[in-house]
Amino acid sequence: MSELRIDPITGRKVIVVPGRIARPNEHAAVAAPPPSAEGCPFCEGSEARTPPELAALAPPGRRPNDKGWWVRVIPNRFPTVDAESPGPQVPPGERDLEGLPGFGYHEVVIESPAHAPMLPFLPTEQVRRVLRVCRDRVRALSERPTVGSVTLFENAGPESGGSLWHPHSQLVATPDLSPQLVEEVDGADRFRHRAGVSCAWEEVGRREVEDGRRLLFRTEELVAYTPFASAFPFEVRFLPTRHVPSVGEASDAELDRLAERLPAVLRGLLSIAPEASYNLVTRAPAARARDRERYHWHLDLYPRLVRPDGFDIGSGFHVNTARPEEAAEALRDALGGKR
Repeated sequence: MSELRIDPITGRKVIVVPGRIARPNEHAAVAAPPPSAEGCPFCEGSEARTPPELAALAPPGRRPNDKGWWVRVIPNRFPTVDAESPGPQVPPGERDLEGLPGFGYHEVVIESPAHAPMLPFLPTEQVRRVLRVCRDRVRALSERPTVGSVTLFENAGPESGGSLWHPHSQLVATPDLSPQLVEEVDGADRFRHRAGVSCAWEEVGRREVEDGRRLLFRTEELVAYTPFASAFPFEVRFLPTRHVPSVGEASDAELDRLAERLPAVLRGLLSIAPEASYNLVTRAPAARARDRERYHWHLDLYPRLVRPDGFDIGSGFHVNTARPEEAAEALRDALGGKR
């Protein structure tokens, strides 16, 4: 039986339909071929094939744009937004059917000098390095006076929107709060006033821990659960227990715990759905953003196990083919039952 669920913060409406994932599908994604390093511009030794690096984590003495790095940051060669001057901004509604310059910054974090393995199978120390570099780049972009928000994300697999196999993540900084951040911040304000609490995400996280059915684990620094109104099958939220608006302000201890737990959850997902594509996303209001202190950063895992159809797109409802409680149980089993 299907069930309508509403996200307590954003108000997002989701229809949970257990068993629909088993419906006949003649358009199922073809299993991806093994990744090949041939011609990959992100592999060590191909530094001259990318734009000059913006930052790198490497042993002392290594020269910029040379071999010998652990993590490397470059501008995206095919950016979503343009770093040229934004020019005068036109107030919304004054010029209908006229576009504005797509100003912003688009960076790529190359997560390993080797073409494989992907993030879930990298050594823990390498994942720590990646997360620290991502934190530093979010902070650096957030401090620019022309930036309003930063989206940090990773596309993994052919259904994720990714175009290269080599493990990498990306950052896109834009002048205003992203639409998703606006939805979350506005929803959080409504939730706070309704529930009489100081932070919507902390209260929802507390309720998820207390309920327990969707909880994957809880540590001193981090909680992970499959949200009550998950829009994607096996969606997972990683929520730091400390109130911080941005991953750019995360502590080493918080990133260390994430470096240990995130790959384990990803491996658990891949043990359940071996060909799963997924997106990892965290959003960050910039230093100048209004009401940024009301935000609480979190990392969301969106497995791409089903494609949206005409109903999803046409109605605005998300359709989830796996009950979050059953998804959590399966992931806990894949993690060895530890919380």
